[in-house]
Amino acid sequence: MTDRQKKTLAALVTAPTMKAAAKAAGVNYSTLRKWITTDKAFKDAYHAELAVLVEDAANQARQAMSEAMRNLREIANGGELESNRLAASKAVIESGSRLIELQSFETRLAELERVLAEDRQ
Repeated sequence: MTDRQKKTLAALVTAPTMKAAAKAAGVNYSTLRKWITTDKAFKDAYHAELAVLVEDAANQARQAMSEAMRNLREIANGGELESNRLAASKAVIESGSRLIELQSFETRLAELERVLAEDRQ
């Protein structure tokens, strides 16, 4: 990968949108889209960075889910019902579950791709 692509990749994982990442990296948005769709090294690096972000978020969700479950148990056992706490706990559990599922799917998909690549050789 070129230095320009590395700079763009760094921007991709921090910018809120792909257009913002392209602007921050000083590349045309269409160039960024082309790299993601046709440049294997760039695409692989991008997907690896995304996997790291998902893994990090899933780990944070796992940690937060314990507290959320504790909150729900307290409320279920007659504790003080705070609607904000209840809503936040539910949201943490729901989004955490989705992130963990996504991480698991990503891991399984990567393993399948690795096996397929080996079979082709």
